[in-house]
Amino acid sequence: MNRNNLRIAIGGFGAESNAFSFEKGGDLSLDSSRGTTRPITDATLTDEDELISANRNKKTVVGGFISELETKPTNLLPLPRFWWGATGVIAKGPYERAKRRMIGLVRKYARVDAILLDLHGAMQAEGVEDAEGVLLKELRSVVGRKSPMVCVVDKHANITDLKVEMCDMIFPYKTNPHIDLYERGSKAARFLLEMMNNGIHPTMHLERLPMLGNNLGMSTWASTPKAQSRLPMDSIERKATELENRKGVIDVSVIIGFGQANIHQCVTSVLAITDADRGLAKELAVEIATLVWKARDDFLAVRPLLPVDEAIDEALRTSGRPIILVDVGDNSGGGAPCDNNVILEALLRKKVHDAVVPLRDPDAVAKAFRAGVGATIETEVGGKLDNRFYKPVAIKARVKLLSDGIYIIRGPSHGGFGPKDVAKDGGEMADVGRMALLSTGLVDVIVSEGKVAMERDYYKAAGVDPSERKIVVVKSHQAHRASFEPIAQRIIEVDTPGITSPLFRGLTLKYPPRGSYTGAENPK
Repeated sequence: MNRNNLRIAIGGFGAESNAFSFEKGGDLSLDSSRGTTRPITDATLTDEDELISANRNKKTVVGGFISELETKPTNLLPLPRFWWGATGVIAKGPYERAKRRMIGLVRKYARVDAILLDLHGAMQAEGVEDAEGVLLKELRSVVGRKSPMVCVVDKHANITDLKVEMCDMIFPYKTNPHIDLYERGSKAARFLLEMMNNGIHPTMHLERLPMLGNNLGMSTWASTPKAQSRLPMDSIERKATELENRKGVIDVSVIIGFGQANIHQCVTSVLAITDADRGLAKELAVEIATLVWKARDDFLAVRPLLPVDEAIDEALRTSGRPIILVDVGDNSGGGAPCDNNVILEALLRKKVHDAVVPLRDPDAVAKAFRAGVGATIETEVGGKLDNRFYKPVAIKARVKLLSDGIYIIRGPSHGGFGPKDVAKDGGEMADVGRMALLSTGLVDVIVSEGKVAMERDYYKAAGVDPSERKIVVVKSHQAHRASFEPIAQRIIEVDTPGITSPLFRGLTLKYPPRGSYTGAENPK
């Protein structure tokens, strides 16, 4: 191998597949920047000829790859980045076509010295429980064992035996909400070069826990150092990072996992990587896993859930504004449909004023656009995309505003923000499809064609300034915090039904180990 001319393939492939979702991920259109389509989900395809230009100097995983590799004597071989986002199981046809394209390009490059991939880690396709693991297996069959394969995965990845077997190193995000994508991409690329140029021998040990991670309480981020210090996962991750200072240690990470994938290996785990020291890797993984297990009840206590009516009453008793009610059962970032209306029903029943509720409802949007601004319409909202947990709610409302749903995320949001980093250069474009603001006289309802977003700018795109409202409903677990913590008087997590219930309430779990801890055993 000519180590001064390493040929390294880079790309991405992933989805967070919620097995309880009615929706299926389909074929991905061309990247939205080309203007050929108007996607209203977070699913994208970045072609190989655009991968490097689209990610250079960007705080993405692939941006981290590029920043590390372009300063070294390497040749980058771009692959596509297929990204279905948070959705259901990916349809078989689109998955197979995307996989064939990735593998075909690797074959076309002829000589590939290594592969670096940006994965999610919780992707399923029809009939394929570990869709990303199968991709890795097929790539490995092309490049062989002599070509290293290194991956970055989401903190909600499911680290299967297949992924561990196929990868030389796996680097999960360490933050939740996820604000270290670039850093993890950079580290993955750096240690890939260490492996190829300096002869280190990565050795991984995975320690699984009999628990389905409580995503709400397993946060590592808060808007102030004091608030962050109270988060049990933050202290555990700091301990893991401290262990990385030991000689021969490459990485130690906690992976929450994605229980809603409902597969055999979707539990919380700890992954340790050392340089050729299997015993040390196991020792470190067990040490951190022990801390995680001891904190299992603490994760639940740090972000307690309140029943819907109790949460609203608590919000009304709290002085100041805004009070954020988090609809955890309908988390937009976890593959939920975003049409849960149980909080809306309770607000209307209690005749609460000055509240705003977002819903994904293409039918209501179409009716509002036909009627026009100023018109009064009678319509049902919510409960149409998934009626297993709630039914449509009838409202009579005035159409206050219509929007194309294309806006710029100018403030802090999930995916790249910490306490000292509160704005992206120039902002980021978002598209949720057409939107309408409907006023019932008591509660304002934002309806959009696409999934509800979790940052303040989504609300502003519909003419609502969340800082001026008494009650604001968000459909989230963690992702809203970077945007809403700086303005919120209080954030209350609401125990709503739905396919992203953090306690898996109402969901039939088939595959995790019998007796796996979910937190539902100790709901206080």
